[in-house]
Formats: sequence, C-alpha cells, structure tokens
Amino acid sequence: MPAPRLAKVEHLHVDYARDRYAGHPRQGGIFNFGQGEIAVIYNRAPCVYRNYSDVKHDLGGYHSRAQIILARSFDGGGTWDRADDVVIFDERAPIEERRAFVRQVQADPAIAREPIDLAAADSAIFFGRTYAGEGRAPSMLCYALRSADRGHSWESVPTPVEPPREHGMVHKDGHPLVQMPDGTQLAAMTVGLPTGGVVLYGSDDNGLSWEPLARVCQDHTGDGRPTYAGLLLLPSGRLQCYTLNIDGLRDAIQMNYSDDGGYSWSQPRPIVCWGRSPWAARRRETGTLQAAAGKHYRSPWPMKLADGRTLVLFARRKIPRGIGLVVSEDDGATWSDEQILRDDGPTTDLGYPVATEVEPGRIFTAYYFTMDDGNGFGGTRYIAGSSFRLG
Repeated sequence: MPAPRLAKVEHLHVDYARDRYAGHPRQGGIFNFGQGEIAVIYNRAPCVYRNYSDVKHDLGGYHSRAQIILARSFDGGGTWDRADDVVIFDERAPIEERRAFVRQVQADPAIAREPIDLAAADSAIFFGRTYAGEGRAPSMLCYALRSADRGHSWESVPTPVEPPREHGMVHKDGHPLVQMPDGTQLAAMTVGLPTGGVVLYGSDDNGLSWEPLARVCQDHTGDGRPTYAGLLLLPSGRLQCYTLNIDGLRDAIQMNYSDDGGYSWSQPRPIVCWGRSPWAARRRETGTLQAAAGKHYRSPWPMKLADGRTLVLFARRKIPRGIGLVVSEDDGATWSDEQILRDDGPTTDLGYPVATEVEPGRIFTAYYFTMDDGNGFGGTRYIAGSSFRLG
C-alpha cells in the first residue's frame, strides 16, 4: 500500500520548560475519557543540561530525580492546564520508602484493597518501575497503581508485579490493557535476563494481582530482544502483539498473533519494509550529508481506529529524526509504506509516542522531543504533541 495521506497536521507543546526534562510518555500511557478529556502520564525532573548525568536515562540519570506526572487536556490535546497536574509517584523519595511502598502487599497479604472496575470508563491504571530492590546496585521493582476517578486520585496500595521464575526483572509500558469478554485483563510485558523477551500477563481480579501466562516472543539468535510490547484484540477474537526487535534477528517493528486467548503465538514478522523509505528521500532533499548514529525504529504504538484501520506510530532516531507511522487496512495482513509525521528532531533523544483517536478520523499523539534552545546536549527535552487526520 502507498503511504497514507495526512491532513490538518498541527504540532504543539504539552510540557516545556528550559529548567526541566520531561520525557518518556510511553512508560506512562494515555487515557481518553471522552468529550475531549484526555490525560497523559510521563516523567518530569529538574534539569540544568550541563553534564551527561543530567540527560542520562534510568538509574543515575534523570529518572532518578523524576516525578511521575499526569497532565490533562479538555479539548482533545489542543491545550494543557498545568494547574491540574497530578503527581502519581516521586522517584526522589528515599529508597527504603519506595521499597516499602511497592512491597506493602508482600509485607501484609491481608492489607485492604479498593474495589476498582478496570473496565469502567473512568478507571485508569499505571505500571511503574523504580530502582528500589535490595543489593549493591538496586534492581528494578515493577508495580501497578489504579485510579477510579480519571486519574485525579490513585490507590495507596500498589500491586507488585513479579518477573517470571529465573528472570531478573519485568516492566510494562503504558500501552492499554486488553479487556477480555469475560471481564479479565491481559497485558504484554518485557522481561529481563537470562533470555529476555515479551511475556503475556493476566489478571482475573481487576488488577489486584498479575500472573505470567505465556511467552509471546523472544529473539532466538540470543543477540537481540523484543520490547515495547503493545496488545490489540481484534473483533474476530485474535490477539496481536506489536514489538520492536532490537538487534539480533532484526532491528525492526514486528507483529505476531494468538487465536487461543494468548496461550500460543505465531512467529513474529516485520510490518516495515526496507527499500521504500520516505526518510532517505527526505535526507537527500535536505542535503544532510553527515553520518549519524541512531535507530530507524523505536517505541511502536499500535492502535485500532474507528474506521477499522490499524495505525502504528513510531519514533525514528536516525537522521532525519522524528515520528513516523504505518497503516493496515486488513487487520495487519498487509501494511502501507511509511509516512512522516515530523522529521525535525535535533537529537536522538526523542520518541516514546502514545496516541488516541479523539474523534473519528482525528488522532492526537504525545511524545518527547528536543528543543534546540541553547541548553546543553542539544537542547531541552519536553513533551510535544501532534494532531492529524488520516486520509
């Protein structure tokens, strides 16, 4: 298929300030509560942009001094009211305090929990990660927090999410849960060593517990790993899992499927194609001659549209850097060529898009980007947004 046409493309700022780093919304998620009200969860930390540790990710970097923020818009992403921000979690709290918070259920299995219906229109769930495990180098602890009131308040007792046996860690990005017909939920999560890969987790108690059910995919070469997992449930009952395979077998966006509720999965296949790239033509057009490190694909976000099409947004960290997309009109059997949403990223530090269809045919996506505004290391990292229609 040819690349889809885009119309009414608008770019905006969701959260920008020169004295902070706002990033990685795919680790938090996006929620569409209807009537134009949407919420995005992301990391926000003070930042002076002078040393590498100021912009470094994960342990020892900006994540270690970040708060988890929920920002809200009431007009489909057009404007964002900073006064309505909610702090969900504070990574700056002492490690003992964070560890005790995550492990409340393990310390007291009889602790009272709130009844929250995850299928309700006003509910939300956030899967967090914090480096608060025991050991000389603290390991990552994964947990889930639920909200019954559109993210205005969050439960005080989280659900710890444990890795499968013999795996060092597990984490889940903010792609929506799959709600099954019987009221249970499914989530695809990334697991760590020794083999890595993506594992399907299930909950039959509205998120009070999460258990591993089946392995979705891994890189059989042993040199790479799939991650950034996102699940879709088709009207036929087929489950699809979209991932990025990093190194090893391939470095590309891929998809596989299950027809038995997630217990067995097909082999992943790429949904992108080499040799038909609009990015290469754009690079020649702009006269960008220098070689540069960076990945063609990062952090895919799959979503089903009201008209039945499947849209996958992704980041590109190789010049020209930006946000792109592909579309399928036949439930993933075939895919369009890539389309460029924007290609003006000044550094590789960008991506992690989240997206929702705010009205039929109009999509809003939020992601983090770099503003070349004089700050060090390429400029300020901020949450950007784009609104567009698919032709």
